[in-house]
Amino acid sequence: MNDILAIGILLVLIGLISKTARPYTILWSFATPVFYILFGFKSFYINLGFTEVELFSGVLPMVVCIMTWQKLSSTEKRRAWKYSPKLWWLFLAYYFVSLGWSENLSTGIRTVLEIAFPSFLYLIAFNVIQNDFHIDRYFKWMMAINLTVAVFDLYNAYTGWSVIKGAGSMTEGVIGYRTVTAYFYVTMSTILMMRMMEKFEWKLLAVYAIDVVLLLLAGSRTPTFVFIAGSLVAIFYRRNLQFTAIGTIVIALLIGILWVLPTKSKFFNSDDTLNMRDSGRSFFQKYFEDKADQGPLWGYGAGGTEVYAKWLTEHITMVGAPHNEYLRIRFDGGRIGLILLYIGLADIFIRGLLWGRGMKEYFPFKAILIMTPIMFAVSCTSDNTFFYFYVFTQYLFVFMGFGARLAYEERVNRGQEQLVLPEEDVTVIQEEMNLAAAI
Repeated sequence: MNDILAIGILLVLIGLISKTARPYTILWSFATPVFYILFGFKSFYINLGFTEVELFSGVLPMVVCIMTWQKLSSTEKRRAWKYSPKLWWLFLAYYFVSLGWSENLSTGIRTVLEIAFPSFLYLIAFNVIQNDFHIDRYFKWMMAINLTVAVFDLYNAYTGWSVIKGAGSMTEGVIGYRTVTAYFYVTMSTILMMRMMEKFEWKLLAVYAIDVVLLLLAGSRTPTFVFIAGSLVAIFYRRNLQFTAIGTIVIALLIGILWVLPTKSKFFNSDDTLNMRDSGRSFFQKYFEDKADQGPLWGYGAGGTEVYAKWLTEHITMVGAPHNEYLRIRFDGGRIGLILLYIGLADIFIRGLLWGRGMKEYFPFKAILIMTPIMFAVSCTSDNTFFYFYVFTQYLFVFMGFGARLAYEERVNRGQEQLVLPEEDVTVIQEEMNLAAAI
């Protein structure tokens, strides 16, 4: 009965998506956390025969991608591909191929989809805006969605929801569902910072400060380090002494709050050294490092980590995965996969520097082009970043797609790109201009 209800809800959502104006269809994928709230954090898994996929965080985003992609013209698809990081796609292709020698096809497919989906959103985001007609509206909708989730997250933490409590996430002053909550607040801080870089407002700074305090109260280290890294990159990349000085002071003050928060012990030991202890994670990582070293150059295949994690999670630690995506790739894809991952991240970073270099306006999107690979790389160092795509990674890749689009249009204005508009493109652009005029 629950499966029938879940599928019915999905069909209704697909109907609503089909009625949504093209530029805003991907907002449905950002609303994934809202669906979890509406259905009480209940997950509905659909059995596809070869794997099970969660309906609202797995099937729905893929449906959004497919429906939006079908609305793009052939020229738009080629244009997005031209500006995308090719070596990153090479890594994804290799990781997909590794399913061929995987001992866990079901989990392997899920993992591949978890990283392929946000990457695919880059191509879509590149095309769903024309100039800056829709960016401001995106910011408003994203903040509305995120604030809605934040209110419910705080309510759930305050009332001690049994699911959260049972997971051990309410200890030592921690609020919310730890890592999911923390990455969610990192996303909010990124959106707020981008808005303030574009146009500073005190009310945005106030919300930003509250958001960061909530992030620190979530008590999850890696998302906090990701936030610090991304913020510092944006602050220094601005190359404005006043902006850099003020930004550095604000970040330092916000981090200093840790010493008076109940979650301090999550970050620091009693002697103020960095706390690196975490529920058996170090043992788990050591095991996978040794096992990976014994494996072939091409690894054990996508999903292989979960095969070898089963006994450990049943007998030694509740940590259910390597908690290090570099280690996952090293284990699943071998040294070949790990090298391709590094090359892919470097491609995203260098390409972002090149595309952003010529942009005269839209500094936030110029900054996000280089923040994306840095924040993503930091999050991969000690966390299951692929698993948290719906509250973190997809936003980074979408913002990067927006940034690449604006860089492309800047190059067109300077005559460095030839703009070819077939009849199908002219129709699409005219429809979006009419929509922008109506807004």
